[in-house]
Amino acid sequence: MTRQGIPQRLKIAASASALLALAGCLSSSNDPPPPFGNNLPTPDPLAGAQPATNFETVEFFANYGLDQIGAQDVYAKGAYGGGVVVAVIDTGIEATHSDLDANISGDSIDIAGGGTSIGSGGTIADDDGHGTHVAGTIAAEKNGVGMHGVAFDATILAIRADTPSAPGSFTVADVIAGLDYAAGKAHVINLSLGGPSPLGPAFERSLRSAMSAGAIVVAATGNDGVTQPGYPAIYAGNPRVNGSGQLIAVGAVDNTGTIATFSNQCGVAMNFCLVAPGVDILSTVPGNGLAVYSGTSMATPHVSGAAALLIQAWPMTAPGDIVQILLTTATDLGAPGVDTIYGHGLLNLGAAIAPLGVLAIPLTDSATGETVMLAGTVLSLGPAFGDALGGSRLLGEAFALDDYDRNYAAGLDGHVIRAERSFGLQALMSGGGIESIESALPNGATVSMGVTDRDTTDSAARWTGMAADVAPERQLRGMNLSVAGSDGTAYRFGYGITPEQHLPGTAAAAAASLFWMPGDLLGPQHALVGAGAAFSASREVGGGNVITLGLVEEGGAQDGAAGDARIGEIVFAHRFAGGAVLTAGFSSVDEQSGFLGSEAGGGLAVEGADSRFYVLGGRVPLGAGVELLGSYTLGQTDMTADGTSLLSDWSGARADAFGVGIVKRDIFGTNGRIGFLAGQPLRVNAASARLTVPVDYQIDKTVVQGSERVSLVPTGREIDLQLAYDTSVGARGSVSGWLMMQVEPGHDADAAPAYGVGLRFKTAF
Repeated sequence: MTRQGIPQRLKIAASASALLALAGCLSSSNDPPPPFGNNLPTPDPLAGAQPATNFETVEFFANYGLDQIGAQDVYAKGAYGGGVVVAVIDTGIEATHSDLDANISGDSIDIAGGGTSIGSGGTIADDDGHGTHVAGTIAAEKNGVGMHGVAFDATILAIRADTPSAPGSFTVADVIAGLDYAAGKAHVINLSLGGPSPLGPAFERSLRSAMSAGAIVVAATGNDGVTQPGYPAIYAGNPRVNGSGQLIAVGAVDNTGTIATFSNQCGVAMNFCLVAPGVDILSTVPGNGLAVYSGTSMATPHVSGAAALLIQAWPMTAPGDIVQILLTTATDLGAPGVDTIYGHGLLNLGAAIAPLGVLAIPLTDSATGETVMLAGTVLSLGPAFGDALGGSRLLGEAFALDDYDRNYAAGLDGHVIRAERSFGLQALMSGGGIESIESALPNGATVSMGVTDRDTTDSAARWTGMAADVAPERQLRGMNLSVAGSDGTAYRFGYGITPEQHLPGTAAAAAASLFWMPGDLLGPQHALVGAGAAFSASREVGGGNVITLGLVEEGGAQDGAAGDARIGEIVFAHRFAGGAVLTAGFSSVDEQSGFLGSEAGGGLAVEGADSRFYVLGGRVPLGAGVELLGSYTLGQTDMTADGTSLLSDWSGARADAFGVGIVKRDIFGTNGRIGFLAGQPLRVNAASARLTVPVDYQIDKTVVQGSERVSLVPTGREIDLQLAYDTSVGARGSVSGWLMMQVEPGHDADAAPAYGVGLRFKTAF
């Protein structure tokens, strides 16, 4: 055999007498290899993550191959190869080289010379220079001098196997001895050597034994410029030898990604073959120097170093899976797909460290247990929760696994979306396109509807009813039908109507038409259910008492499907002789896939919630056109957790809202009104759940679950202040204006006050 490098572009030929075929009987084994960590050294923990550009130094760019394969992307994750042992069966190594001395294993040995390991007093030299160059490409130190290797913190197990009398040439027996020595000691075995002839069953047996001990074997395709790899690289395409999928063949490309003229192609080994930089590679040589070599020998250590980086990053990943990751993430070159020239393509570490397949969150103590998809795992909290869960430590520590059971930060804190409270002034803009039409019907009935010129796909529209079968430019967005019964009961039927538009709420809310979006303070339960089919009935029962029953089911009759939420309400109102009105109401809200206006899915799913709201309000005339109004809402919610949710053991939630206002009529003219409203929108004041997420991952694929009880109470308390004025203009117009302020908006104690101004002019044509 010869080494597969071309120092100074000159190929060194092998001595024919050095190629010995070994006879013997060989039995095959299909036992799966043990995972890394069973018998091999445990890789070092990762260093801290930092930007990839931090590693793009002069030393890094000294070997263009590092940039070409995207090594800096792996360095940025804190993987440098620490604790990973790479055996280099080659011509030896200069153990005193200043770029290598700190990374050489004490087990390094001169097999061909029959010596002992250097740690036991033996010596090792490199009379040729090839082995030192290969070792430097793998693991030359990052010390600010010269160049550094792909895995610059990895440990080199140097095994000199070339014939002492013919440096650069190897007997099969010595390479077998090198494989046997490396088995169980090295995570990766680099074979930058080879020849044109089969190496015999004894070699195949040693090769398989090394892989069974957990090693990935990386072999050069050869430098004969032919269409098939030499031996042993060609064994990568032999399922009898490479049944474990841990042998990978490597061809050479230049800095443009073009196959080198000297490189053997992938040929029959194409399914376990890729290419790497192998032309004009700068690395270490004896004499404490550096030199440029070319050859598939120089490409192969790029792949060996890459494997070492992935092993340190994910030591629980099986060797065969590491190989598959390197192959499937290679940059496709040549003909589309896997081909006989480039195999899978150019080694691409940037792609190799990215998640492959679907990321899933493990729910048990094993990577092979039940999982839930990270995609679709979301908790969009309703405004009542404010900034809740913002301080959860575990959300930031959670991880998910890809198809190869590699762990990645899940970033679950980014999957919790907190509603941003605003003044809703966009409705000033969207409302102008909806035209209200009202018409009287026989027997005292009336019908009112909203028609818009806008496309029904306009997500900014405030009404969400379905379009009727009319011309696209005139579409029905909502309709109410009012009917007076013969017994004095008033009935209302709605289509595409929100609870806020259909249900009476409290008398206080009804009296607050002056203010901008008063329902946030005076009827917050209505906002939990969207537009849908609606029904209500109201009847005076004597003595100034009125009872109203109402129901709105979201969606439902509009789309033929069951609604996501529904609200049922009963309101009792009593009018006193002096004009004061006292109201008491009860609302029941059933949310099918959320809670208190929150939406949840995937690993944070909640099956639904049942809420009960108790409302007490009223209004009191104070004389001279002045009226005082107010309302208090108390809510209680029971959540039902999904069986696969990271949130479990929910407590009941309590929330409340209140508003107090004063209105003066007949100001600045007989039609003018001015008012002041202050209050708190719906805010959760008691709620908690148990959060359980994966926070640590062991080398045996054991998942450590972290658990804590988390509060869903926001840190702040929003108080809204509003000054409002409206008046009629002419016979058919009106002007409304608002000055608004929010203290601790979004129930966030750290939020600065927010201010808003609104002005609207309406006229009929």
